[in-house]
Amino acid sequence: MNVKVLSKECIKPSIPTPQHLRNYKLSFLDQFSPCSYIPIILFYNVNHHHHDVLKKSLSETLSYYYPLGGRLKDVNSIECNDEGILYMEAQANFDLSKFLENPNISFLNKFLPCKGNCLEPSCNQLLLAIQTTTFLCGGIAIGVCMLHKVVDASAMSAFLKTWAKLSHGEGDKELHPDFTSAMSLFPPIQSLPTKFIKDFENFYFQGSKSPMRRFLFDSKAIKALKANTSSESVPFPSKIEALTSFICKRIAVASMSLANGAAPKTLMITHAANLRPRVVTSLPQRTFGNLLWLAFAFYDPLDVSMELPDLGMMLREMFVQLTPENIKGIDSECVFESLNDVLESLSTNENIKIFRFTSWCNMGLYNVDFGWGKPVWIAHMGDLPDAHVRSKQQFVFLESACHEGIELWIACDDEEIRVLEKDSEFLTYANPNPSICISP
Repeated sequence: MNVKVLSKECIKPSIPTPQHLRNYKLSFLDQFSPCSYIPIILFYNVNHHHHDVLKKSLSETLSYYYPLGGRLKDVNSIECNDEGILYMEAQANFDLSKFLENPNISFLNKFLPCKGNCLEPSCNQLLLAIQTTTFLCGGIAIGVCMLHKVVDASAMSAFLKTWAKLSHGEGDKELHPDFTSAMSLFPPIQSLPTKFIKDFENFYFQGSKSPMRRFLFDSKAIKALKANTSSESVPFPSKIEALTSFICKRIAVASMSLANGAAPKTLMITHAANLRPRVVTSLPQRTFGNLLWLAFAFYDPLDVSMELPDLGMMLREMFVQLTPENIKGIDSECVFESLNDVLESLSTNENIKIFRFTSWCNMGLYNVDFGWGKPVWIAHMGDLPDAHVRSKQQFVFLESACHEGIELWIACDDEEIRVLEKDSEFLTYANPNPSICISP
């Protein structure tokens, strides 16, 4: 199998950005977001498509999302200079169905225009890159890399849905992003200490080379795990709460087995929480920027009394604390100092191991329809291949192609994960890298 890049070009906004909008200030939450590309690949089973339509509508979309056509000036702002985005066209020498029958996870990076989840420079950085790959059958993969410093996965999904709607003439006022709410709710800190930035990068980018692992939890497995996680306090755990509880429990078991009688490290469990629906007046998905906050909790593997219902309660408490009132105080100096203390402590404490979770479910990614139908599969990325590049290792939840299950993508090669992928209890519920069926 091979993918050959045929062309590279720059796509600019169809309408020049007005002078008074040329300097876009990042919010407090943008400042705390990692400078790495969020990668995602959408696969479509089609017989034909028109690159000219894709490029024209993309140019129009960049006029709506004008900051993405600029460059990251520094950690505080984007220069909206309309330099444009990278757009690549490529050709695969095989059929889409052949790839989906036996997905080669490490090969997925061939469908992406740049490296995902790797630490990037925070100066003069390209904000968006896209690669379209055509298969012999006519099918297409659209690989997108968007800089996390300026958007989160929810904002990326909103961008993709706008692009899709504009590609078949569905433009309207509802497509315009909200550029003011994030800045208004979370004004930036004018001068971030250098040590804070370094500690922050160390928190996010701890890993390097790692294989990507994919597992599918089908609807039957999810139903069973929700039942096992249920308790009097949390009678109806969400799918993500149930899956995260189960995974954390199995990681703790793996950690105990690796400790060989010594005390295992305390697990720090983090989950990226979307703040849009949590603020006093909920914000639409098209609110631009990073509207995320890391909820976290500590879990001691030695605490054998912690079963799935207890972990479910721990996770629920993590999210319950993100009340509208507490969110109001996130931009305060007090919160910054507390966060600084946590990062300093983590940078020197070798007895804590961090496992990062994030969910891209319920963002409407499977509704991104360019006029050829909805995606038959949405993938994250391939391996983190370079040992000399610092990368963000995490657990990502994505809806499955059948929409009833949830896929777990693990970018992490810690010893615990190598034990986890062979754990019979884990594999009772998690199916390793199954094929993707295309409906006729």
